[in-house]
Amino acid sequence: MKSNDARRYKRVILNLPARIVINVVDEYQGGLINISPGDMALISDAKAVVGDAAVIHIKGLDVIEGTVARIFPDGIGISYILSKRRRTMLIEKLMLQANPDYAEGLADRRDAPRHRDSNSRMVCRLPDGSALFVKIIDTSVDGVSVDSPRRPPVGASIFVGSQRGVIVRHTPRGFVVVYDAMRDEPKTVLRVV
Repeated sequence: MKSNDARRYKRVILNLPARIVINVVDEYQGGLINISPGDMALISDAKAVVGDAAVIHIKGLDVIEGTVARIFPDGIGISYILSKRRRTMLIEKLMLQANPDYAEGLADRRDAPRHRDSNSRMVCRLPDGSALFVKIIDTSVDGVSVDSPRRPPVGASIFVGSQRGVIVRHTPRGFVVVYDAMRDEPKTVLRVV
């Protein structure tokens, strides 16, 4: 490998549609040729020069902000820096895209959309009767992710507010609860007579 072609990360060849915004003004359609956690090549007729700011919307992958690193006859190269968390998430997505035969069942298996909720706090009740004060990170109809000072064991039953659920995994900030699907308690029905 030539020294001028040394890359920070290994690139994954993907053919995905992309929308390219240059300097927050000009918008172009294009396609992803290859991508890594720090660089990408796009096929596009974008009018850009090295150093221009670029925002790339890649369908099914991510929105990435970077700068034009190089120009080639039918496209552009973009360089960007991601936080450790976003880089890890992008690597996971790239692995799933690049290895579809091995990735079955590994994608996000959530059935319901999540909603961020960074201001709510709740009381959780554990089976031993103790209370745990948590901060909601995100919630859906199926479960909730919480920020908690304590992490009860995975598999423990827990009440989050009035919803009964099971702790399915720990996170760096707390834990995730999936609401109990068996919770079909009879509800009071009012009848008009």
